Amino acid sequence: MQKRPYLSLILLIIMFLTMTAPVIAQDDTRIDHSIRYIVDGLISIDRELGHACTTGAVKRQTVRGYGQMTKTENVRIAPHIITVDEVSDLTTAVDAIRNLTVTTNFDLCARPKSTAAFIYTDPDGEYVINAGDVINPYHPLVVSGDIAVIGLTSQLWAASITPDPGQQGTYHSDFIAAYGPGPYEAVFGQIGEFGIATFYDDDFRWWFDSNKKDGIGRGDYYVGNYFEIDQYAYTSGGEMTRFISISSPFSGALLIDDMAVVGRAEVRESFEMDNLKPGPKAITLAWHELF
Repeated sequence: MQKRPYLSLILLIIMFLTMTAPVIAQDDTRIDHSIRYIVDGLISIDRELGHACTTGAVKRQTVRGYGQMTKTENVRIAPHIITVDEVSDLTTAVDAIRNLTVTTNFDLCARPKSTAAFIYTDPDGEYVINAGDVINPYHPLVVSGDIAVIGLTSQLWAASITPDPGQQGTYHSDFIAAYGPGPYEAVFGQIGEFGIATFYDDDFRWWFDSNKKDGIGRGDYYVGNYFEIDQYAYTSGGEMTRFISISSPFSGALLIDDMAVVGRAEVRESFEMDNLKPGPKAITLAWHELF
């Protein structure tokens, strides 16, 4: 094996944002982070961005193996919204005993299109929901847990590239995800410091409103419910795997993509799922705001 300096790099960054209500000045809690890696040798990186549904989505990435990698990443996070732009170029060492692998997962907070798991009869006898019936995952009985549901997708977007020895790979993703609180979510399961349920200020949430054209009311500062990504993955020779499982209970759209290639692979794609538009004063996390 070629004589190269031994480098073992372990980096774990967890950005945790806890929301209580009422929400105040989103700009005051914004996080910005930029990083550039230039590494060569035995590489081990674990990187996590975002947390649960307080940031719209969670991005998890692992890098393992022998080789060279240059990686830049720009991150912006505010309450209920996250955006990350990454470019990574990698080459597995010619004499590697373990090929260099970059695996990236995006876990969305947006709820999937769902069906009832069991039969449910209204106590007043007015209606029956049968197992397998499509049901809105934001229905109050679903949010409270009275009606169990089965999500039709896992709300996951994942890709992995592993160049063979001497081969090259590239991974680029630019994504933004937002998930503002919706109806009943502050009432069920949100307990404050002293055991009292907390409530989101209406300026920062959405609710069902029959008086609105789309049946949805939203506060001026509601961040929205959406996921947008531009992604490019390439390897000159090796393995590439992808798994996408995403759906929307608002439009009923569903996307499942399960791919595995051994050899040369190149995939370029753009995807948008705009479930709910943000309010007129919502934070956008546009990069030009930095300047």
